[in-house]
Amino acid sequence: MSDVNITNAGAPGNQERVAPLNQRFDFGSYAETRQFLDDLAELSRREAYYPDVSFGKTYANISIDSEGQAALRERNSTFIADMQALTAKK
Repeated sequence: MSDVNITNAGAPGNQERVAPLNQRFDFGSYAETRQFLDDLAELSRREAYYPDVSFGKTYANISIDSEGQAALRERNSTFIADMQALTAKK
């Protein structure tokens, strides 16, 4: 269904820097992709956070840079987990 690539890297003596999150969600039809994008738009409005999104007929790529992840973490946001849970809705 989806492929998650989350990497953390830090240099000694520096604050740990989180690598960008890039996640691909694959769907069986355009209707499923459209539903995911509509649900993601609602989540984004609710959380006041808008990740980078690119999509095609049966997939969506979501990117959240390290600054975005830090902002979500500071707010104790569940945006990423909520976004991932959207694919379980069917």
